Amino acid sequence: MSFSYNDHEESFTNLHVYLHNIQRTNPHSYTYIKTNVLDRFQLCFVAIRCVINTFLGCMLPVIFIGSVRIRGEYLNAVFVAVAMDGNNNTTPIAFGIGVANNVNSCTWFLMRLKDAIGEGREVAFITNMDDTTSSCIGQVFLDAYHGYSSKSVLIYFRLRVGQSTNLDYFFFCVCKAYTTQYFQQSFSKLSYDAHEVLANIGNMKWAWAYFPNIRWNVLNINIPEFLLVLSVTQCNVPIVTLIDAIVQYIQQTWMLSTIFTSYTEMVLQRRMQKSLRWKATKIPPEIPSSLPSDIFQVFDLKRRCVVDLNRHTCPCGKWHSLGIACGHAIGAARYTNNMGLTDMVQIYYRTDVFRITYRTRNVNIVPPPSKWEIP
Repeated sequence: MSFSYNDHEESFTNLHVYLHNIQRTNPHSYTYIKTNVLDRFQLCFVAIRCVINTFLGCMLPVIFIGSVRIRGEYLNAVFVAVAMDGNNNTTPIAFGIGVANNVNSCTWFLMRLKDAIGEGREVAFITNMDDTTSSCIGQVFLDAYHGYSSKSVLIYFRLRVGQSTNLDYFFFCVCKAYTTQYFQQSFSKLSYDAHEVLANIGNMKWAWAYFPNIRWNVLNINIPEFLLVLSVTQCNVPIVTLIDAIVQYIQQTWMLSTIFTSYTEMVLQRRMQKSLRWKATKIPPEIPSSLPSDIFQVFDLKRRCVVDLNRHTCPCGKWHSLGIACGHAIGAARYTNNMGLTDMVQIYYRTDVFRITYRTRNVNIVPPPSKWEIP
């Protein structure tokens, strides 16, 4: 079979053949083509099955939905669903390429994503405020939690409040407050105009303390730089060439040698160092028991927190929000002379799970056109 990757018309003509061969080399993957009433191409969708399985089993249950504009005569939009692994790396789990960036296209892309990930896992969605996909999440994922990326909220905030000294600092203090108490303390330091702007957005959309589900400490999930560069530098690229480039990008892997991922090690090291001078005392159980007590009172030089090591709870909110033991929990563990933190960190941050994330992701390359199977 003869095929030129540089010919637009031929690329569209052979798109269904290329997607068929993605399915053949990566069984049970999801590929769709959307056409209009005149049977003209509008959008295609691709999600590799092993990548979806990896997301469902090994990655944080948070998906960023966004779009990238393409400067081209035939294509002008790339939709992408991006997830985050336990090492704070982002990777596309599904993408779509099309000729229209509108509500209908966004809705269709999200419906195909729903087909791919199913409804068995509770997932939180993050979008940019000004992105078309933002208004479509609730129409497709009816029971899902949806919030805005903090960067997009900050941009919106600046445009309406104006630039001022330490504006970004105070905004992120409010944004990253783990409890409603600290949220209110930080919020009170902002101006009246700032209060009004942020209140109109809705605290549940951007503040950790009010997000109605575990947001896993995720302020932003950025679209991978590769896709941004591709959209700027590769103008008027045939659709099969674009899809092939993205599929090959998804194949990249990472390997680690520590118990936890490097990101997790950094967080734990910082919290261990900070909690060195904190005092912990054991709280005896209300009802005497032969079992050891796992409840401690930890004084962090500013306040006292009651930590339950068994239930993984601390009023500071950091342990619950991120899934990595907070300084108070580490201080309590230090009191017991047991600094094995394996059980105090969610499995998504373990190196063995991280390795499985990418070891099982065997994305097979689509063969050259001469070896394509014609459906």
